[in-house]
Amino acid sequence: MTHPFHPLSGRQFVCVGERYNRYGTRLLLRVDEEHVCSVPRQWTDVVAPDPEGVIGEGRALLRVADLLELAGLVSHLLEQMRRAQARKGNKTADVKPNAPPTEKRRSEHARDRGKA
Repeated sequence: MTHPFHPLSGRQFVCVGERYNRYGTRLLLRVDEEHVCSVPRQWTDVVAPDPEGVIGEGRALLRVADLLELAGLVSHLLEQMRRAQARKGNKTADVKPNAPPTEKRRSEHARDRGKA
């Protein structure tokens, strides 16, 4: 396991298989007799080291590609929030309370209309 933040980093495991999902290929590593762990290939030495990491000698926490992907995700989430706020504003912000008037509200209403 080569991923620096994985709790099992630095240990060696037997690969017992691969599985494929929408995120790519994952390796199945036998942790002990009862447990198998699924990790991305990039977290192991099966894949060649990332050239950006090698050139930067491990000083960079993120790659440029990772930062661009993060920026795209943040942009997408902000756009979703803007759309949700626009929909919410059309439906709930314009609703006025529909409670029966109390004596206090009657006097405030009359004062606001200039009748008090």
